[in-house]
Amino acid sequence: MDGSTNKDDAMRLLQGLEQGTLSAVEARILAGTLDPVLVHIILRYLREVYPASNPAASAVLDRVVALTSGSPGLVARIKHGERDSVSAWFASEHSFVEFRGRGGELLELVVDKLES
Repeated sequence: MDGSTNKDDAMRLLQGLEQGTLSAVEARILAGTLDPVLVHIILRYLREVYPASNPAASAVLDRVVALTSGSPGLVARIKHGERDSVSAWFASEHSFVEFRGRGGELLELVVDKLES
């Protein structure tokens, strides 16, 4: 897979989308540098952990939409990451909700798998 597996950058993207500390442009640039599997995992995590019933969901999911809208190249990379064997492994062994509030641990696990 092409792209960085830098845990700090992945965490910056996750927190930026979750807490609103990155603009859509900054998030898009950062996402473009990361391994597509990491970007897919981050977005899927946010969608699973912030269902519509969660009061914080609207702001978080609006930032996710802003990241992907108008960027077909990024969407294609995310879909590529979704089809990767590491994404399939994660889905078969774990649930995103089990990592609620522990995004760093989620990213560490996925990066370790990507680098092994």
